[in-house]
Amino acid sequence: MRYFVEIVDQKSMRKAAASLYISQPNLSRAVQGLEKEFGAPMLVRTNKGVEVTEIGEGFYYYAKSILKQVDEISMIRLQNEKYIESRISIAIGKLIMRDDMIFQFYETTRAERTEINITETTIEDVLDRVEKTEADIGIVTINNIQMSAFHKLTELKDLEIHEISQGPLYIQVGKENPYYNETSIDVEKMLPYSHISLPVDYFANLNNIIKIDGKIQIADFSKKIKMNNYHAIINMIKRTDSFIFGNKWQVEELRKGKINSLLLNHCEVTQKLFWIKRKREILSRQAEAFLKLFLECYGD
Repeated sequence: MRYFVEIVDQKSMRKAAASLYISQPNLSRAVQGLEKEFGAPMLVRTNKGVEVTEIGEGFYYYAKSILKQVDEISMIRLQNEKYIESRISIAIGKLIMRDDMIFQFYETTRAERTEINITETTIEDVLDRVEKTEADIGIVTINNIQMSAFHKLTELKDLEIHEISQGPLYIQVGKENPYYNETSIDVEKMLPYSHISLPVDYFANLNNIIKIDGKIQIADFSKKIKMNNYHAIINMIKRTDSFIFGNKWQVEELRKGKINSLLLNHCEVTQKLFWIKRKREILSRQAEAFLKLFLECYGD
């Protein structure tokens, strides 16, 4: 499994052999044995390198998952030794997470060496990262318009989803916006201002058909800013009259940065917060610790 995963990652038999410190003929024989056991080609050799077949791709993702769990088991023997390592990878879509979550996680694990990888990205990319074992856990907010597609896509990717909480849609603005001191707002009042969002993905395209109050659609906002970094988005809101469509789970965090959250009047759009994992896979103890903290902070 390690040989096969390394070949796919390197996209080259030669590079994989060098990385694994074995000869290329021995690596080729190992792949031939794997293909004989499966009764089907797993890799295709081309002029550009090595490409994985459909069967090989399925094996690759399960192999990465199994190897990760084997590595977790091997760490158990280190529990009573001085050196303990803590690693976790989280992918987050459409949520500005509390800054103190990472500090709390570190205080919980207190490892000799800690690696925390948090990717703030689109919903579609979160699902891809969890499926491909690039993230242990995915966290996303999904609205009722996106819900059907979300369920279908997570089934296709063999992902397990868990609902944490639900809430309404907000407009979130900084002090430069004239409606900063309001508690609620009619959506048409925001049409003159720039709408900030993450880069377009499949779920963002679904949002374009949303009617906030029965007449105004997301697509009606002609002034648009696309940004791929949550902290950059926060800074833009604080320094301009722009806004984002937000959620209740980031109201308190944004308030610390002088960003106010306005409830949308006459809005039937609702949102749900989910965490995601791969089916038939046990979470690592680090992922379990992070998830416990997250649920304590964001659960209803």
